[in-house]
Amino acid sequence: MKRVTIKDLAEMLNISVSTVSRALKDHPDISQAVKARVKEAAATFNYIPNDFAINFRKKSSKVIGLIIPEMSMFFIPSIIKGISSVLHREGYHFFVLSSEESLSMEEENIVTCINSRVDGILISLTRYTKDLSHLQRIREMEVPAVIFDKTIPQNFFEEIIFDNKMYAEAAADKFIESGCKKILAIFGDENLEITQARKDFFLQKINAHADMECKVIYCESADNVKEKLNIILDYESFDGYFAMSDETLAGLHSSLIKKKVQTSAVKVVAITEGILPKYLDESYECIINDGFSMGTMAAMKLLHLIRSGKDFV
Repeated sequence: MKRVTIKDLAEMLNISVSTVSRALKDHPDISQAVKARVKEAAATFNYIPNDFAINFRKKSSKVIGLIIPEMSMFFIPSIIKGISSVLHREGYHFFVLSSEESLSMEEENIVTCINSRVDGILISLTRYTKDLSHLQRIREMEVPAVIFDKTIPQNFFEEIIFDNKMYAEAAADKFIESGCKKILAIFGDENLEITQARKDFFLQKINAHADMECKVIYCESADNVKEKLNIILDYESFDGYFAMSDETLAGLHSSLIKKKVQTSAVKVVAITEGILPKYLDESYECIINDGFSMGTMAAMKLLHLIRSGKDFV
């Protein structure tokens, strides 16, 4: 059965489209008898208002495009939940596009959002995004956009990122306070700003102590962590292990178990959303970064830009 339109209702009842529209909205100029006829017909034929057409007339789709670097069990679900909580409350819908860590797909996703006439875009960049030239079209089309979590140095778009200095220094302090002397620090993709920021602030604290040594490795995935540690832990031992994210922590945990490292005898500290460590090892210490809060802040920032008519800094 095809979807019944407001025009179909008007033809059935032999009245104008505008009369049907006003009757459905309980307009005072329409009699109660006509309102009753229209609403009865709408219920009988399962009439559903066309939100897209309504919003199009208002020059607003009430839809947001969310672009993420990849679908992951780490962190992304809580960010999406935070974004959803804000947008749903404000009457917005959103769709999720994954770039699969591909710059070309990220470019395609941006075009999809523009062609879908979204009111705004939330985007977390891929590890291969080196500049924002492909986002220029967003600026040209005056589509508000906010970059969150994974970004690169730039001055064109609003950003929502964590306080990496606070998190990295807090993690370093835990090793210092515990008297650790040799630490293995596992960071994510070397090309990402978040990775470099956390590494720099972490090492600044550790290197201030001459009696402490820190080995740094970069890993793009949990599997990459396991591959590297499978070799490293055969010829080196550490009294402290640092993971800059839930993903690196997952790889670290698997490696420690495989190499039969007694976690009670070493210090493991991770910057994490806080959920994963509960299912790994209760002795792990956590520096909590809240994905839900990041999602809510990013959504609220975007809605502010939409309502204020600004699309970039």
